Amino acid sequence: MLLGAMASCGNAPKNNENNEAIDLDSSAVTVSEETAGVDARPVPFEALDGKWMIKSAKSVAVAEGDTSAYVILNVAEKTINATAGCNSIFGAINRNGRAANSLAFENMGATKMMCPDKDSLEMALIDALNNTRSFTLSNGELTFSNEKDEVVLKAAK
Repeated sequence: MLLGAMASCGNAPKNNENNEAIDLDSSAVTVSEETAGVDARPVPFEALDGKWMIKSAKSVAVAEGDTSAYVILNVAEKTINATAGCNSIFGAINRNGRAANSLAFENMGATKMMCPDKDSLEMALIDALNNTRSFTLSNGELTFSNEKDEVVLKAAK
């Protein structure tokens, strides 16, 4: 579609021999992650260490400035602690070694206080952690994704 628009403006790529517009198959065009502004290099797992403020879990957003919802990853001890602002959620980090960005949590547990104002975020957080299979870290934002590569959690330091 873009080339069609360019051709109508006279800006389409030209063949050097007879100066005719070149018809490019869109499947032949690739954009590298580096070109698209995404760092394609693997992120060292140690970069995940520390406290991350949750921005969203599943489709539930955390209010701007709310510091009560967070995830703490302790890479050395291979543990996770998290909260949506009420109950404590805890477990173990499992790297399962398949890929550099593989990540899962196991042996998860949580306290069980009743907090009606945090229920939807807490349920989304627990579900996100239970379904995490990989991570990415880009521009200071940590994302956890499920096995379908759908983002289930976003956080930032």
